[in-house]
Amino acid sequence: MEVPYGITNAENMMRKLDKAIYGLKQAASAWHQTIHAVFMKIGLRSCGADQCVYVKGAKGTYAYVCLYVDDMIIAAKTKEEINEVKMALKNAFKMKELGETKFILGTEIDHDRMAGTLMTKQTRNIDDVTNRFNQQDAKAVVNPCESGMKLTNMQSPTTNAEREAMKTKPYRSLIGCLLYITTCTRPDVAYIVTQLSRFLENPGQQHWKAAIRVLRYLKSTKDLGIIYNSKDGKVMLEAYTDADWGSNLDDRRSVSGIIIMIGGAPVVFKSKYQRTVALSSAEAEYMALILCTQEVLWTRAMLKDLVCRSHMSKWERHKHHFIRENVARDIVTVDYVGTEDQLADMLTKALGTKRLRFLVEASGIRPKPAQH
Repeated sequence: MEVPYGITNAENMMRKLDKAIYGLKQAASAWHQTIHAVFMKIGLRSCGADQCVYVKGAKGTYAYVCLYVDDMIIAAKTKEEINEVKMALKNAFKMKELGETKFILGTEIDHDRMAGTLMTKQTRNIDDVTNRFNQQDAKAVVNPCESGMKLTNMQSPTTNAEREAMKTKPYRSLIGCLLYITTCTRPDVAYIVTQLSRFLENPGQQHWKAAIRVLRYLKSTKDLGIIYNSKDGKVMLEAYTDADWGSNLDDRRSVSGIIIMIGGAPVVFKSKYQRTVALSSAEAEYMALILCTQEVLWTRAMLKDLVCRSHMSKWERHKHHFIRENVARDIVTVDYVGTEDQLADMLTKALGTKRLRFLVEASGIRPKPAQH
């Protein structure tokens, strides 16, 4: 740290900081400890399933605060409950109010109280990424990848000339943008983006073209989003899991796909390579089911936290008995879902346009209905 102006004869002296300064590695931790202490003081407690979600509840009324560094969303049934939390925070910090949440961290939030729906989408973010990579005039496509497409290391550069040619392509930046869009609101591109992220170290022309195609697809479907419906008033978890056995041509690892739905819309979705090589399709499906069960238990714990139930049963993470234990305890039930209705299918393989459209619609991912 530079010596402040006006201090002389301090060439061989050390400066001791009395508090954290923005940019230091300790600053983030110091800030979180500070705001966490304030939250606890005003009656908010952090959820065990997610330390950045805080809940305040008493006599059937709840207020929620979702924290991301120094940005936050406050939610409650009434404005009075929201104002109570805001006033308590204003007594501790200098705050800037931005009104009802419409946009946060690249995600647009459209809350239609008359229809009882809440939609999350990333139209603006997709437009920004499209312009950043000069694809604003690119031809639209109706599928993020060709049906049955496989990407391999064999398509990576093998000569210095090929590697030099790829240095002009901002592949890592593009994949980073696609991963963020995928994680927030777009499970329909999760499979192909997961595939593309394998080649960050040595991408080839085919990998670059495949990534650009995903961006062109997002551009043509930028108004799609996840629509949550509160009309039925039920909170019921439904989870779908699937596996594509030995689909990685480089090491023959399988792909697990899971999607967890609440009220007909996804809240958790993943496309993930399995850590070990499955020796059969049944073993691959079992590994995918383990991943799905773990995510169901996390989601269940999160829902319990949100209604202030602090005592949750412990569970054993033993690989071979994990699913059986939770079925026996009536925590989860396992049912067969036919291929036609398997929503996780789009998270494990490259599908044709007709099949993808069906699964996207069935997963609650659609544009906002037209107003009449």
